[in-house]
Amino acid sequence: MKNEGIEKFVALGKDNADAIVKSGVAAIKGFEEFAKAGQALAAKHAETVDATVRALFACKSPMEFADLQSKLARETIESAIAEGRRFAELAATTYTTALEPLNARFAAFQALAKSAA
Repeated sequence: MKNEGIEKFVALGKDNADAIVKSGVAAIKGFEEFAKAGQALAAKHAETVDATVRALFACKSPMEFADLQSKLARETIESAIAEGRRFAELAATTYTTALEPLNARFAAFQALAKSAA
């Protein structure tokens, strides 16, 4: 009977260690995705800035300049909101995915504690 308890304890420790590793791997993968998205966003912004400067310098009148500036400001705000949402969703997905293995272990520990009581 004593060996069975020790085996359960060892298995619990192994399963916990495996969950920590899985959680870490998921977190690293999420951070990598976050970094890739950040790099893509930076490249997109560089292209946008170049196109914006060219378009503003091509304006032939102050009215055309003001209209274009207003349009670009609106587009910039809309883009910032969309990108913010995308990064928030990516962060939430990473957080949820990284915690899944740990939550499963916590639930298993609770079940084990209830069965032992």
